[in-house]
Amino acid sequence: MERGEVKYIVLTFLIEQESQFYVSKCLELGVASFGDDEKEAYENLADAVEVYLNTLEDLGTAREVLRDKEIQIYSYKPATLEVKRAKFPIGSCVRPYVQSLQGAYA
Repeated sequence: MERGEVKYIVLTFLIEQESQFYVSKCLELGVASFGDDEKEAYENLADAVEVYLNTLEDLGTAREVLRDKEIQIYSYKPATLEVKRAKFPIGSCVRPYVQSLQGAYA
């Protein structure tokens, strides 16, 4: 990938209410966060995923980790996404999330 060329990955965010908080998890990366409501939990998880991916890039292990986790890298921004519903807890919110990648992710 050339420097400055943007790539994308699609991740699955699972958001569940646990007592008074909403816990959010990125199923592919194992990153988690929380918030006072679904929106805050989603936004906090998006921030945590970005920090995680930036850290991987800084360590020089981004390509290896994404390959090991079998996360597909797209050369275009996917427009329509479908999350395959597995056996998620009742009342949970499952959303696809598109993350842009910059740097050495080819």
